[in-house]
Amino acid sequence: MSEAIKVFLVEDEYAIREGIKKSVDWEKNGFELVGEAGDGEVAFPKIVKSKPDILITDIRMPFMDGLELSKLVKKELPDIKIVVLSGYDDFNYAKEAISIGVEEYILKPVSGDKLMEELGRIAELVKNKKQEMELRSKYIHDREEIRILEQQKFLHDVIGGKMSMGESLKLGKDLGIEITAAYYAIVLMQVFPKNIQSIDAEEYSSAKEDMYIKLNDIYSDKNHVYLYEQVGDVLCFLERADDEKEIHANIRAGIDDIKAMMEEYDDMMFFISVGKVVDRIRDVNSSYTDASKKFAERYMYTDSFVFYEETEGDKDGIRENVNEDRKQTASNLDINSLDVSMLSKKTVYHFLRNGTLSEVEDLVNEYFESMGSEAFESMMLRQYVLMESMLSAVAFLDDLGVNKEDISDMLGDLKNPVLFADSVDSAKQYIKDLLNCLIEHRNKVSDKKYVEIIDKAKDYIQENYKEDDMSLQSVASYVNVSSNHFSAIFRRETGETFIDYLTTVRMDKAKDLLVCTSMKTSDVGFEVGYRDPHYFSYIFKKTQGMSPKEFRRIKKES
Repeated sequence: MSEAIKVFLVEDEYAIREGIKKSVDWEKNGFELVGEAGDGEVAFPKIVKSKPDILITDIRMPFMDGLELSKLVKKELPDIKIVVLSGYDDFNYAKEAISIGVEEYILKPVSGDKLMEELGRIAELVKNKKQEMELRSKYIHDREEIRILEQQKFLHDVIGGKMSMGESLKLGKDLGIEITAAYYAIVLMQVFPKNIQSIDAEEYSSAKEDMYIKLNDIYSDKNHVYLYEQVGDVLCFLERADDEKEIHANIRAGIDDIKAMMEEYDDMMFFISVGKVVDRIRDVNSSYTDASKKFAERYMYTDSFVFYEETEGDKDGIRENVNEDRKQTASNLDINSLDVSMLSKKTVYHFLRNGTLSEVEDLVNEYFESMGSEAFESMMLRQYVLMESMLSAVAFLDDLGVNKEDISDMLGDLKNPVLFADSVDSAKQYIKDLLNCLIEHRNKVSDKKYVEIIDKAKDYIQENYKEDDMSLQSVASYVNVSSNHFSAIFRRETGETFIDYLTTVRMDKAKDLLVCTSMKTSDVGFEVGYRDPHYFSYIFKKTQGMSPKEFRRIKKES
């Protein structure tokens, strides 16, 4: 049963007001009388509170007349329909009523049938408007993916220093992001499996998706922080506050929330890096650079770690190793009894799976610094580290499915690491060259993998577009990647968003059915995945520029 149309009545003459109330069977005709009053002053607060769909008001009343009341009500409730009753056949009144936006101007006395006739006509307008707003709301909800992508790009550009203060304020406001603050800081986070070799890729992807959904839930009601997922599954948080102590308190609280959440995932480790606090939006990029430099060290840790320096000069005291494991070091090791797992093998392997080209420089510098310059004076240690780096690289390439002959051709001179061990600088350069070479290859493999993922997703959509519950999340789950990541790569690989692609598939199928069958338009909508026929018509007109019936008629005539 449809919702009743709410009506409010304002008439200063009690007898007339009672007569109007009794002349109409409100409930039977789909109306609800939600209030009444004898003048505009008394009526106004009641109208604002009850939010009627239709206001019936007399023109001539004490204290506040009907036209003044109509002006005030229209400001508060722009969509309300107003019917003015008047005993004066005065053109000026009618003219002013029309300028205010009054729907109907009726001369008194008015019969119940006449009033009901006008109310019935207006009720149809109200219902159509409500339906249009509901359909529009559903349309906006269905296209939430686009808004999220736009927000992600905005945050990426702000953090990358690509936007001026004026641009960031304007675009941020359009996207619902309040960027103004006195202080800013960047926080980076990433999760890794503790045991790389035994992790199941599907389980890992599912666990990451679950964690990132929980993180979004944790931060969804916090207006001091915005986050987005970078390439490589790194989460980037933009913290803002009007007080320096407040921003540190918020960061600390966020770290505590993450720690508490991660207690549920025994087989995962997490890393957090906090960049320096800055006081200008244009300097957010320097906070990001600072966070990234420290974050590159995460590949050298065997368990969860937080890189956080709240005050200048307190470089080590505030860093935390969450589970008390220490970073891999070589400065205090006996070279002759080195454990193969202690040095570069794990570090390089971790990095090759998750690192980026932009992190290579910082990682290698931090890696060598962690072992100490004195340790690397030993030729034997340098040779050992380079050999282990090579073994790790070969193992990684083997995991990617590269055969031994191709590995040798790809690495060229790099397959002889000992040649580069004559100095610390040459050893550093060797590892940098090795990492760059392998990450570029990994990225090519990933790009090919992305094409396969998108092709798989498209096939799934073509086979299941009739399902009304198909969503970005369900398709992302099918291809086994996070919804945010899937949305980004789908747009990058196809040039359109997932929802646009799905809508195009459905509209193409609908057009075929409209032309080639005699099915009702409502049945056509149902057949292509829209259970609400009104919403199907709304989407069809939005995308095709005409209603399904108009489309069918034009095609039949052509």
